[in-house]
Amino acid sequence: MTVHFAHILEKLGEIADRLRQGGMPDVAYQCTKGISEEELTELEERLQVTLPASLSELLKRCGSLHLLWCLPQHCIVADESEYSYEGSHDLEQEPTNLDDITGEFGWNYEDIGYFTSYGEDTDSAADEQRYLILNYNGAGDPILLDRATSATEPAVFCYEHELDQFTLLAESLPTYIENMLALHGLWLWDWSNVLDEHGIQLDSPPLQLWQRWLDMFCTMKLEDARSLETLIHYTTMHGVDHPAVLQAFQAYDPKDIFLAWEQRIQCNPAQFATWAFFVGETAGIGAADWVRSLWEPDTDTAQAWRPPASNNTHARAAFISTRAYLSARCLHEQEGLTKVYNDLIQHRAKDGKLEGYTVSGQLQHFHSPQVIDWMRDKVNHPVDGWAVLFAYSRPTDEQVIEWLSGSELHQKIATEALNIMIQRDLLPTLEADAWASISNLLHASLQLVMLKKDKRRIEAVLEQLSHLELR
Repeated sequence: MTVHFAHILEKLGEIADRLRQGGMPDVAYQCTKGISEEELTELEERLQVTLPASLSELLKRCGSLHLLWCLPQHCIVADESEYSYEGSHDLEQEPTNLDDITGEFGWNYEDIGYFTSYGEDTDSAADEQRYLILNYNGAGDPILLDRATSATEPAVFCYEHELDQFTLLAESLPTYIENMLALHGLWLWDWSNVLDEHGIQLDSPPLQLWQRWLDMFCTMKLEDARSLETLIHYTTMHGVDHPAVLQAFQAYDPKDIFLAWEQRIQCNPAQFATWAFFVGETAGIGAADWVRSLWEPDTDTAQAWRPPASNNTHARAAFISTRAYLSARCLHEQEGLTKVYNDLIQHRAKDGKLEGYTVSGQLQHFHSPQVIDWMRDKVNHPVDGWAVLFAYSRPTDEQVIEWLSGSELHQKIATEALNIMIQRDLLPTLEADAWASISNLLHASLQLVMLKKDKRRIEAVLEQLSHLELR
């Protein structure tokens, strides 16, 4: 009998360790012991079929296995060489990127059964027993063995329910496993650019890029970033969530940091939002003039910084939110707030009202109590977006007390904001008299509100505050 998977568990364990040590967040790797001959016989009797030899071997080595990982929250999977000065002259050439990717690979003994695509008519038992489920991906799409392709080594497909189509991943289970090991469990939500008539092609440009990028990701350490260019490169892969990364940028002039990011924005404007986040977190005031240019009318100069298809409603909304974030990070507070305030008022709804989540999305990055005073006469229902903004604007004791003493609408917003601040550890340290005033005002509101959901909200906040006060 051919042995396909003699070292598969060892290899998968090494992959999981490599990803963790390389800095990949949230790596999860679990496997169970292999099934017994008796369990295999029971499974085949239930299915009324002899399983392919490779699948039988796989299950006897490991009954179920899951390898899951996700990329850092802000990172770009692209070829860094395309951002070099030598390679940046031809801006017409589209850079190679990989988007919408995650890590999910495995199989599950308990999932194995027959699959019939939704709405498909089956005229025979052979049709009903054609597709054998190996596993499900994160979107709920089954990974299948198509027994019609071979009785001994069936091909592996994914049924994409949104497209109602079967996508060939590999011509056999051993090939599928081998490819997924080479890709470290990579899962693409769109495989179309890396497939041919035989399935996944490891030598396709996007997957070649992925393997090069992953090798660099797993081997490059922060201490290796001894120049601004290498630090920028490290950051594009690992993000800026770790304080040590931000600390490393403090050795460089903010203007130089911005210019390094600017070069990448010019080469790859499709990743504008991610580049902008890096600019905001690392360059700060060094990008002030550039951020001001984003507020200029649609001149040719200003338009050059905007992402493609900025006339599209969704893309424009994303750009406006990103611009507001940059204004909070790169401009003096009052200058940034004034620009965002004016833009919100200028583009408010026809009835003159502002929508809470829209306002919150643009102003919460300032973390400024000034915002709470500005929005006081502009709030409306529903309260959720306004409450989020209140919570993230670092309200003073006086502001919390003032809003809890105000109208029913202001009380609802302040109460929900307190709940958010408690849940997300945003509540500031309060003096004893402030605790007492807030508690008394909440108790007074509790006696006046009529709706049960409002009562439950206030009671929940009071209970949480009492626990915090006792600490």
